[in-house]
Amino acid sequence: MASASASVDSKAELTALLEHWLEKWEGEQQASTPDLVNILTKISELVERETEEYHKADPDPFDDRHPGRADPECVLGHLLKILFKDDDFMNALVNSYVMTSRELTLNTAACRLLQNIMPGLETAVVFQEKEGIVERLFKWAQEAEQPLMIYATGLLAGAMENQDIAANYREENSVLVPLMLQRLRELQAKDTENRKEFKRPSPRKALGEPLLPLDEETVDGGFEDTPFSSGNNGTERVEKGPEEDREENPFPPGNNRTEKGPEEDIEESPFPSNESDNSSHKISSCTSSSIKGLMKPVAAPQSLSHRDFPDGRAEGSSNLKRRAERENGRKVKQKLNFSLPEPERSFSELSNSSWSEMSPWVIGNNYHLYPLTPEMEQRLILQYLTPLGEYQELLAVFMQMGACELLIHYMDLKQTNDVQLTFEALKYLASLLLHKKFAAQFVAHGGVQKLLEIPKPSMAATGVSLCLYYLAYNQDAMERVCMLPHSILSDVVSYTLWLLECSHASGCCHATMFFSISFSYRAVLELFDRQDGLRRLVNLISTLEILNPEDQAAVLSDDQIFSSRQTAKHTCMALRRFFEAHLAIKVEQVKQSLQRTEGGAPIHPQPYYKACSYTHEQVVEMMEFLIEYGPVRLYWEPAEVFHKLSCVQLLLQLISIACDWRTYYGRSDTVRYALDILSILTVIPKTQLLMAESVAVPDGEGGNAVSTVGTLPVLSWRSIDTLSIQQTRTVCFGV
Repeated sequence: MASASASVDSKAELTALLEHWLEKWEGEQQASTPDLVNILTKISELVERETEEYHKADPDPFDDRHPGRADPECVLGHLLKILFKDDDFMNALVNSYVMTSRELTLNTAACRLLQNIMPGLETAVVFQEKEGIVERLFKWAQEAEQPLMIYATGLLAGAMENQDIAANYREENSVLVPLMLQRLRELQAKDTENRKEFKRPSPRKALGEPLLPLDEETVDGGFEDTPFSSGNNGTERVEKGPEEDREENPFPPGNNRTEKGPEEDIEESPFPSNESDNSSHKISSCTSSSIKGLMKPVAAPQSLSHRDFPDGRAEGSSNLKRRAERENGRKVKQKLNFSLPEPERSFSELSNSSWSEMSPWVIGNNYHLYPLTPEMEQRLILQYLTPLGEYQELLAVFMQMGACELLIHYMDLKQTNDVQLTFEALKYLASLLLHKKFAAQFVAHGGVQKLLEIPKPSMAATGVSLCLYYLAYNQDAMERVCMLPHSILSDVVSYTLWLLECSHASGCCHATMFFSISFSYRAVLELFDRQDGLRRLVNLISTLEILNPEDQAAVLSDDQIFSSRQTAKHTCMALRRFFEAHLAIKVEQVKQSLQRTEGGAPIHPQPYYKACSYTHEQVVEMMEFLIEYGPVRLYWEPAEVFHKLSCVQLLLQLISIACDWRTYYGRSDTVRYALDILSILTVIPKTQLLMAESVAVPDGEGGNAVSTVGTLPVLSWRSIDTLSIQQTRTVCFGV
């Protein structure tokens, strides 16, 4: 965190630069180009410096909120606020220096600054409301000299995040995408040549021993460029997964974007949306001379009833995201836990020079757009390709030009020596994994093993969480993953469990969604049980501060409360899938026992690599079967572990508290998932006894805890779906 004096100095410096610009603007109206370029360059350098400082605190890399909202104390957030409050300057930056001016040096300086302030920019306002700007950026991205070419490409990345814009510029993208992929190949080839001439020193050599669990072998990406029919790929859509409740994603007409999102949206994010109920932050009609509402909302919305942040980016590129910020604010050195050969040597004891060598592998340290480095150029190109990776019509281009080989190269930090570049490549990879053909190729060429080699903790490890989530969403790909050698699948589960406990909030969210989907694969479920997965999953709820009403109001911000509620919802959804899968296994075991003693048709278990999903009616039938035909003293291992962890009382407490989340859009889902879990567990008599015990729940007004007797046993499975929130509280707790 920057010191208070540094914050004051940076803000004063920016204010002085804006005042100097205003003098030039008002005094001459036609300030000389060198003067304007000098001012824009100094502002860019200032923003880049504070961007680097901001990322030293290791913020969640998937959090696209305004920096001032994600961390109210950060200097970067204050600088962006100052800039966006100056309407004259922002209008001049977009209208005059980017759109009108024919001076390439001024265009370059303006695009550099616009790229630097993208974290606080409402891109839809600029790229949708300002006619002609996207066409101008496409022209520069294809024809301009460096660095203007790559700055324009980076700005197009922000524009293509908007589905409407991407749909309107299909032809331009179909031309630019191959050029960008070819440019990545050229940069990779150049980097390989440079390595032959000059061997870049490795951090592990400097320290004498390996710090990161990386393989020493060079990546061998000997993949064939398999041609695919553009006709087929242009019309084929990615099929949805096995979950019965996956809904169609309503993309604009004619948009061949792939289907997304398991469960509700594929983009379940732990972070509240950047959208705000405050109209001043929404897109307004803009005239050619003035653009309003350029800045993302800094304050949390009045209501927390917004949709999820991208689930991934909650869903896909995505499309999932975050903020239960238990990791943010810590110093990165304190978070690291590398295993070193010498027991007495801890990471915190490493010298500053050692950390300077390791930081590119953990949080990254390059946020400067000038002088333009090959790594930065590749990062901006990958940012442009990421939102386009989801579109079916471009899949043939991606596969024919060897996108899989390119990305596997970037996944090796020994090759990139830049964790930010690897992270951007992983985001692009995640968007491509939504396609069956690409996912199959990725798994077949050892891509899963390469994902597991990415060191943790690191920014790149959080990127791995999104890739694993999307692999799970792709049923064909996940079946291939389950058929990999047992040790590899075990490592996948182990890596994901680490993400569940130690990653950024978005990584935790993606890991939870991964398990929510992959519990339907018995191979994953068995490994999850062996690695104490249930306890680690339940801990996501038991450690939530919102379950302590006495402290919550004074300590947690609205965004943190939203993030905690998201965590509760996602975890309950995963737990429901967990017990549904185990219920099916238990029913199968009882049927096999009955078949051995009473005869009848043999019971064939489901293959371990095949997904098994169950409808609501099927779950009810399985419950009734166990109650009727199961042994009197039925022993069910998952239920016993759940009881030992005191999770029945925990869920009752959560249900009571969740009933009061009137501003949270996922309130009903959270309560329903928790009730479904308890209902399944009532096949065990012990669960019914536990639910009859006293549970401390808030009284609904002052938040003071009161002891009530749970009466959930009177609820039947069929009655749960028809209960309202108030009925649930009344029936369960008598309040």
